[in-house]
Amino acid sequence: MQQLVEFQQHAETYKRLNAELVFVFREESLGINGLNKIKTGHGTTYTLALDHEKTTSASYSPKPMTFDSYVINSDGIVEKVVPGNFKKASRWWCSD
Repeated sequence: MQQLVEFQQHAETYKRLNAELVFVFREESLGINGLNKIKTGHGTTYTLALDHEKTTSASYSPKPMTFDSYVINSDGIVEKVVPGNFKKASRWWCSD
């Protein structure tokens, strides 16, 4: 969940760039209630979505448990893939 916190720290920068942050979870066992708990617990202001069936997210992230981050343009094209990991979130996404 460290990525959620780190992205939130740069929320204003994304807003200035006219970018929208969306975190898509595939394995949240508590469903929408779990997302609401995460959002409240971490104070995130961006969208959290759920794709248990992997109907959309699989086309961007076919491997399980990679925790990669994707920059996707408004046409749905992946502009950048940033490899994720379990221990530490990448700090690629924002430089003020």
